[in-house]
Amino acid sequence: MKIRTLFFTLNKKNMNKYSDKHIVTISPSQWVNALWIIIGVVGFQFILPPLVAVYKILEIYFTRYSFHEKSIIERKGVLDVERKEMLKYRIKSVRVSEPLWMRLFGLSVVYIRSSDPYQPELILYAVPKGVSIWKGLREEVHYARLEENVREFDFFNM
Repeated sequence: MKIRTLFFTLNKKNMNKYSDKHIVTISPSQWVNALWIIIGVVGFQFILPPLVAVYKILEIYFTRYSFHEKSIIERKGVLDVERKEMLKYRIKSVRVSEPLWMRLFGLSVVYIRSSDPYQPELILYAVPKGVSIWKGLREEVHYARLEENVREFDFFNM
């Protein structure tokens, strides 16, 4: 009981410094599952294709990318839920890929590389407005590094 009270008082004192305000949450598009839905409808007389299609739909439905002031949190999973957090000041580069079939629906894949050894890459799959995410992250990473007073260095062996 004392530990919880101590944590609460510490949290209350440092609320402004360590708070991570939620900005926006996005999720992948169900257009990714178009082929699985067609296979499920065509193979409705069998049990397995519709079950796989439903699972794929639920998998995309329960995937969320939450952008916070200081971090990006990925939450995915239907039965087993997994959460990954990437701090913005650790982001090294952001890349956007727009395959032709995704571009038809206004979707893209955003690859985020970081200097975190346990979370080196975060992939935002089939998200709308990938280019605006890319441009926004570039600015947010810059301001997050200034706020945390962090500089990024790469060392190479020559």
